[in-house]
Amino acid sequence: MRDPIMVLFGGFIVFTAIAAWIALNRPGRQGARSRRETTPVRQAGVRHRWELAGCVVLAAVGLDVAASYGIGTSSPGGSGITVELGFAMMVLAAVWSIFRQEILRYQLRLGTALYDLPRPAEPAQVKAAEYTGAFLRILLFLLGLIIVLARLLLR
Repeated sequence: MRDPIMVLFGGFIVFTAIAAWIALNRPGRQGARSRRETTPVRQAGVRHRWELAGCVVLAAVGLDVAASYGIGTSSPGGSGITVELGFAMMVLAAVWSIFRQEILRYQLRLGTALYDLPRPAEPAQVKAAEYTGAFLRILLFLLGLIIVLARLLLR
């Protein structure tokens, strides 16, 4: 362990992210709503997703600080395969999982525009797009995890 203060600081950041998520997710919490809000349920769902994404990013920053600077796994030679890359891949997979419905809609809209597919999409096309997204999310997360574990074990 290179710097125990940085490990504690990273742990504190992760603890703060978890506490923020618990505080933002408590029952009965309602944010300030504007008068012009036409679809309050959809707005609340989108706001909830952004809050979750912010907490995921904050927790990833805390883990990165603890692992890279506290334990000492940062790449001294600048090889490019670092813990930061692994954490970035895992965060991308987590945020993609949070916004998967919006990404799926965009993916289907892009596919219909590029390949002149019928609109609305057939159920088989929607299932194929869902499975492709799930496969890529799992692949991103597992590769990021392998990079982090390899750097921690082989440092």
